[in-house]
Amino acid sequence: MFFEDFWNLVYRPQPTWRNIRQRRYGLRHSFFTQLSWMAAIPAVSLFIGTTQMGWSVGNGQYHTLTTESALPVAITMYVALILIVAALGAGIYWMERTYGANSGFRNCMVLATFVASPMLGAGIIGLWPVVWVDVSVMLMALSVSLYFLFTGMPEMMKVSEERAFLFSVSVITLGLCFLVALITISVIIYSNWLPLTMA
Repeated sequence: MFFEDFWNLVYRPQPTWRNIRQRRYGLRHSFFTQLSWMAAIPAVSLFIGTTQMGWSVGNGQYHTLTTESALPVAITMYVALILIVAALGAGIYWMERTYGANSGFRNCMVLATFVASPMLGAGIIGLWPVVWVDVSVMLMALSVSLYFLFTGMPEMMKVSEERAFLFSVSVITLGLCFLVALITISVIIYSNWLPLTMA
């Protein structure tokens, strides 16, 4: 069902968002049926990529991490991705009254999960951890996520196009704040408690 919805969101966004809202997906679907395994894609891919192939910044040299060093990073990343999507859903719920919506936490969480799915799915590129390739793929996935956000906001939140646009921009700002917080916390954690060890 998820993959069918995903492709329909690309080609027929409005009716598909309407169907998603009518199906009344619950929090269990958002967290366990969709988010729990989608968040594992980038975490597992980066674990395999960094331990088996290694990172290349463009000079031809590849640097691999030890399994003992990469495993805590992968686990931390998995947990962080789930928490960020949950926080994004909570942020949408927190802001919905400001923009005249009253859809409830369930719809906010479903919207956040579907919007994050292209970015999480694109995490499979971590199997080939070459910086310029990964950045290019993630930028394309980000474009799809933004497309999902802007097309899904009016249908899922039941607000006008104008309010949906402003609401979407606020969600993007919130997402950027979470990204900055994640980078800052990662730097603190990996420089003090979980140093990365090259193989």
